Amino acid sequence: MFKELKWFFRKHWVKYLLVLVFTIINTLALTITPRIIGEVVNEIANTSLTKDYAIRTFIFMIGIAFVIYLSAVLKQLILGDLGHKLFYELKDRFIRSIFKQDGDFFEEYHSGDLISRATGDTNRISRVATHLLFNTIDTIVTLIIAFIAMFGLHTKLTLYSIIPLPLILVIVMWLRPKIMRNWRAVRQEVSHLNDLVMESVTHVKLVRGFVKEKEDEAKLSEKADLVYKTARKSVLMQSVFMPSFRMVTLISQGIALGLGAYLIMTQGGFSVGNLVSFNLYLGMFAGPLFRLGNQITFLSQSKVSFERVGTVLNAEPTIQDIDGAKELIEIENITFKDLSFKYPLDDDYIIQDINISIDRGKTLGVVGKTGSGKTTLLRQLLRTYVIDKGNILINNQPIGVYKKESIRKHISYVPQEHILFSRTVRENLLLGAGEQTDLTIDEAVEIADFKKDLEYLTDGLETIVGESGVTLSGGQKQRLSIARAFLKNSDVLILDDSLSAVDGVTEANIIKSLKEYRKGKTNIISSHRLSAIEHADEIIVLEKGRIVERGTHEELLANKKWYYEQYVIQQMEAEDE
Repeated sequence: MFKELKWFFRKHWVKYLLVLVFTIINTLALTITPRIIGEVVNEIANTSLTKDYAIRTFIFMIGIAFVIYLSAVLKQLILGDLGHKLFYELKDRFIRSIFKQDGDFFEEYHSGDLISRATGDTNRISRVATHLLFNTIDTIVTLIIAFIAMFGLHTKLTLYSIIPLPLILVIVMWLRPKIMRNWRAVRQEVSHLNDLVMESVTHVKLVRGFVKEKEDEAKLSEKADLVYKTARKSVLMQSVFMPSFRMVTLISQGIALGLGAYLIMTQGGFSVGNLVSFNLYLGMFAGPLFRLGNQITFLSQSKVSFERVGTVLNAEPTIQDIDGAKELIEIENITFKDLSFKYPLDDDYIIQDINISIDRGKTLGVVGKTGSGKTTLLRQLLRTYVIDKGNILINNQPIGVYKKESIRKHISYVPQEHILFSRTVRENLLLGAGEQTDLTIDEAVEIADFKKDLEYLTDGLETIVGESGVTLSGGQKQRLSIARAFLKNSDVLILDDSLSAVDGVTEANIIKSLKEYRKGKTNIISSHRLSAIEHADEIIVLEKGRIVERGTHEELLANKKWYYEQYVIQQMEAEDE
C-alpha cells in the first residue's frame, strides 16, 4: 500500500524521521516507569525506603513525565501537519487526475462515487500514512521492550503468561479478510448513496414539479438502510473482536498473578516489586497487542481506500498526445473525413460516414430529429473520445498531431445542459476569459442579450447564481453561458441547441450579434429551431447518425424533404403564437 505514497515520504522524510525519533523516545520513557515502581514497592516491602530515595525517585518520575509529555506533543504536532498536507496533496492530485480524463472515464465513475473517494477515502489514507503508521511503530517497539523487560524479570513466568496472547493474532487473521470484504461493500454502497443524494439535490425542482418527494425520500431511505445494514456487519465483527482481546488479556494477567504469587512464596529471588513490575510490563505487552489487532483491522479496511483512490490517481486518459505533438496556433479549416463514432459501452454507431468541410469565417448549421447524433458530432472536435473510424482534419492535418489542450483553447463550447457554478454572475463569466479575449464583460453581456436581465438580479453582476444556476431561469442560464463563450473569443464557437429556452426576439438579437461580432471566425450551431440556423453558409440534416440532406437554407427548402416539412410546421406554430 505505502509504495503508492513514496513521493510524499521522499518529500517529507525529515519530518518522518523526527516523528520516528520522538516516537522511540516516548516509548522508551513509558517503559522506564514500571521498573521504578517495582523498585519502590521492594523498598517499601523491605522497610528500607528513605526520604532521600523517595525525593530522588519523585524528581526522576517528574523528569520522565516531562519527557513523555514533550515528545508526545512534538510528535502529534508534526503528525498533524503531515496528515493535513497529505490530505490536501492527495485531493489536489485526485482532482488533477480527474481533469485529465476523457469522456469514457466519466461513463464508469459517477460524481457521487468520485466525491466519496476524494473525501472519505483520502482522509483514511492520510490517517494511515501518518498517525496509524507511527502508532503501529510505537506498538511494535513497546511490545519488544516490554517482552525483553519481562524476560529479564523471570523467563518461565514470561513464557507461561504470554501463552494465551497469540490467540489475539489468530482472531485478527481470521476476521481480517471478512472485514476487508465488508468494508469494500460499505464504501461502494456509500458511493451509490452519494450518487442518489446528488441527483435528488440537483433535480429538486423536477421532483417537486411532479410531486414525487415521497417516492424520492423512499428511494433514498431504502439505499440509506442498505448502507446501514452493510456497515452494521462491520460493527458486529468489531463487537466480537474487542471482547475477545479483553478475555485473552485477562487470562494472561490471571496466569501472571497466580504463578507470580506462587514464585514469591516458594522462591526467594522473586519479590513483590518484581511481580508488580512484571504485571505492569505485561499490561504494556497485552495493551499494544490489543491495539495492534485494531491497527491491522484498520489497515485492512484502508487497503480498500488505497485501491479506490489509486484507481483514479493512476488512471491514464484514453487520448494521449503523441510524441512531438504540435501547438495549434489558429484554426483555418476543419474537415470531417469519413467519420464514424460509437460510445465505448455501445455496440451501434451514433454517427456514420460524416464528410464535412468548414472554412474559417463560415457558419455550419446542424439539425435533425432528437437522437440523430447532433451533440455526438459536435463533441468530436473537443477530443473527449477516441475516434473509431475516419478522422478529423484541422488545417489539413489530422487532429491527433496537435496537443489536445491547445485544440480546446481555440474552441468555445456551449452545451445543452448549461453548467454554472455557485458563484457570482461575473465570476461565471470570467471562466470564459482566455488568451484571445478582446471583449469586456459588459460587451459580452450585451452581445448575448443578457444585459436586460441584470436589472432584475439583486446585485447585478455580483449576484450569486446558486448551485448549477438555480436562481436563474432556463433562458438566463443559456444567455449567461453564451456570453461566457463570446468572452473567450475563440476561433471556433459551438452552440449545441443553446437557444432553445429563449424567445424569438432574443434569439434574433443573439444571431444578429453573432454575425456581427464573429465575422471571420467559424461557428457551428446545432438547433431544433430552424430559425437559429437559417443564416448558416451550409446546413446538414442528420438522421440516425448519417447526413441525409445538406445545402443552404434556400436549397433545403427547395428539396422539400424533412427540412422543408419541419420549417413549414415551425412557421405555422410561430403564426399561431
